[in-house]
Amino acid sequence: MRARWGWALSVLGVLLTILGIAVMAVLGPDSRFSTGPHLIETDDTAVVTTPRVIRWADVQVDVLAEVPVRKPVFVGLANSVDVRDYVRRTKRLEITDFQRPWTISTRAVKGNPNLPGAPTALDWWIESSAGLGGASISTQLPDQTVSLAILSVGSSNLSGLQVTVAYGVKGGFAKGAALLLLGLGVAWLGILVRRNGPEDDDEDDPQDGEVVEEVVYVYVDDDGIEHEISAEEAQGLEIVEEDEEPVPSAGPEPEPGPDPEPAPAPERTGPAPAPRPVAAAQVLYVYVDEDGVEHEVSEDELAEFEIVDEEEDA
Repeated sequence: MRARWGWALSVLGVLLTILGIAVMAVLGPDSRFSTGPHLIETDDTAVVTTPRVIRWADVQVDVLAEVPVRKPVFVGLANSVDVRDYVRRTKRLEITDFQRPWTISTRAVKGNPNLPGAPTALDWWIESSAGLGGASISTQLPDQTVSLAILSVGSSNLSGLQVTVAYGVKGGFAKGAALLLLGLGVAWLGILVRRNGPEDDDEDDPQDGEVVEEVVYVYVDDDGIEHEISAEEAQGLEIVEEDEEPVPSAGPEPEPGPDPEPAPAPERTGPAPAPRPVAAAQVLYVYVDEDGVEHEVSEDELAEFEIVDEEEDA
């Protein structure tokens, strides 16, 4: 079990590490991601985004619009209602869908070839810029529905338009570095869990061919019959080891009675057993010389000596 948890942590750590590296590589040290320039094929006077195409808030966005031969161009960001009212009768190209980093869906809308007035004279733009051959804005998207408009100024059009977009994530590079460190820590934790895991698994799980010892609780009733019981049932009983004699249960001592009569000896049948041989006593003969030294002599040598009793004087 611990080994599986270790592998899971290691895989999660690797994924977090890869994600952190990707965020750092995409955003870079300045926490910005750029895409473009992208060609938008149109010869209309205006290119605008429809409401709800820009769905983010608190994101730093840079937009650069470039046109050839130094034609005048205008880039502005404003509330979607104001932009729609401004270009509703103008021939235009609408961007109906946008997927990052750069995937767009467009539709052409017929109308007048010219704008109703100079865009630089309007004061409801949140951010705007105009220039010859190109214009750019850098702004943080507000918490409201906004639209982006790229407009030609005067009698020119937007043929040959190229757009470059940069996205900025506040603290994005630091967040990627944090993901990287977190992933490395989780991966290292997984390695430690796997390293300590097999020992615990070997202790807990029996190996192939290993005999697992089981504890069996046996209860012996008054008739000497054994009954196998569970561990829970054994807790309420007195456990007696096999090598120990069972302890008699405490109870009232029996009253003393008359001594029992000795049982009569059993009658012997058959021939009496033969008597056991008795070892003969050995006689020791001692000769005492003139110096009072005792010498052991045999019965044959005794005939040459005079026998004197201990009570008589020599």
